[in-house]
Amino acid sequence: MVHGRRPLPYRLRSQCLFWWLPALLLPLGCSESKSIFTSPSEPVDTTEADWTYGRTTGRKISSPNYVLYTTCTRDQFVRALPRFLESCFDEYQKLLPTSNPPSQPLDTYLFCSRSDWERFTKEFSPARFATYKRIRRGGYSERGITVSHYSSQRGTLSILAHEGLHQYLEVTGRSRIPAWINEGLACYFESFDFVDGVPQFDPRRNTLRSPFLREALVRDALIPLRDILETNAGAAVHGDTNHVRSYYAQEWSLVLFLLDDSAPSKYRVGFRDLLNDLGSNDLRTRAEAVMNANRVSGQPQVSPGEAVFRAYVTDDLDQFEADYRAFLLDLLRLNG
Repeated sequence: MVHGRRPLPYRLRSQCLFWWLPALLLPLGCSESKSIFTSPSEPVDTTEADWTYGRTTGRKISSPNYVLYTTCTRDQFVRALPRFLESCFDEYQKLLPTSNPPSQPLDTYLFCSRSDWERFTKEFSPARFATYKRIRRGGYSERGITVSHYSSQRGTLSILAHEGLHQYLEVTGRSRIPAWINEGLACYFESFDFVDGVPQFDPRRNTLRSPFLREALVRDALIPLRDILETNAGAAVHGDTNHVRSYYAQEWSLVLFLLDDSAPSKYRVGFRDLLNDLGSNDLRTRAEAVMNANRVSGQPQVSPGEAVFRAYVTDDLDQFEADYRAFLLDLLRLNG
């Protein structure tokens, strides 16, 4: 039995995973001696109550847009989480405004121990437990709920921001979208600094992903664009380590390129139109038109993810891939 959880209000549509394979091993557990929150946060209205999972005691902390269930014991870190989550929500809304806001605060589970996370996951999602268990450090979003476990302070916050984006898309009716958009947008929110205790997001400085992107470039081992556009995260985590690392790094950098001011305007405008159409019939109609045109003309069929990309961004994948590669070389300062 899963304790302390409200009935699940959202129908399962997809699984969204955060897979993080750090170059340096970071401390596990909730007992790091120094907090990354060095300045007082802007206040957020919260209510707090005791909560238990099995024999583990924890806290339930409610804020305007979230209900956080956590067994983490580092008090300063835990008390700063509502401010962080609310800041994430504000950033999601800026990039992806919605006319269908969540009808209730969003459930977020953060376990201190890997063992409690695994036990909860086996109860909550037995059908996907084998896949989720492959996540070494990270979390997942399912049925409008995020479930993560602690790794380090900054790493855990990146996980919460990543999974929170998946959660936001689902509860606002926009989860049925290609994985390259869903995962790329989630990775887009993984990097931040703190100013007066408030996170300032900086997608270009994603130190979780950039080392693996650099490695793939140096080894001339980038995953081809067509493969990125058709792969889903559930399939990606079954690949070898280098493939998983490259997959998430390229998802991040692909969305970064499409939103960057240095990208050709036709790409940026098309991608903005795509974001505006997420969850709408227009997106499906335009993608189906691409697939139908290929069928009628006898051209090879494309994946739904590639069809969406062609419909909104560009039909010239070879030129885009060249432009994207040039962007990566500049981003990582490998072009000199």
